[in-house]
Amino acid sequence: MELIAALFSASGVWLTAQRRMIGWPISLLATLFYGTVFFQAHLYADTVLQGVFSVAILYGWALWAQEKKMGKRGAEHLPTLPADDLPARPLPAGRAMLETGFFLILSILWILALKRWSDDPTPILDGGLSGASLLAQLWTARRHRVSWLLWSGIDVVYTGLFINRSLTITALLYAGYTGLGLYGYWKWKR
Repeated sequence: MELIAALFSASGVWLTAQRRMIGWPISLLATLFYGTVFFQAHLYADTVLQGVFSVAILYGWALWAQEKKMGKRGAEHLPTLPADDLPARPLPAGRAMLETGFFLILSILWILALKRWSDDPTPILDGGLSGASLLAQLWTARRHRVSWLLWSGIDVVYTGLFINRSLTITALLYAGYTGLGLYGYWKWKR
């Protein structure tokens, strides 16, 4: 199951970095597989995170589909782009600070819940990384290029967490995600 989840997840991230619509449904399938893997590893915040990612993926997919449709109709801001090559957008500093603060509070609440109601062996890492991942997912859905740098930082820490939880395939995947995040940042710069 872990290998299948990793393959779907890597494919979804690669295709999203390429700004391809097909990345969204593939990523959605990956969340289903990884939800099971993380539950079995007692990473409860990451289990719940997969469900939240499913909703965020549907949001991103719908947002990109709407803009793809606008591009096909000859919208002025997307006249010469292929339907799957939607441009990245800048992230205003005020919005970045507000959203970061919100997800920091969410992470703290998540950590407190994990400490109180679960046997999660790493509630601070699990809850903190989950909150940061939600922020990165939101920024990816909105096509903010900086989302890829945030993902890279998150993935470095996740790699260590998954090594600690004996999820070797997933640790290798997340080590690779670090590079994919840098690639996505570069790719979205163009």
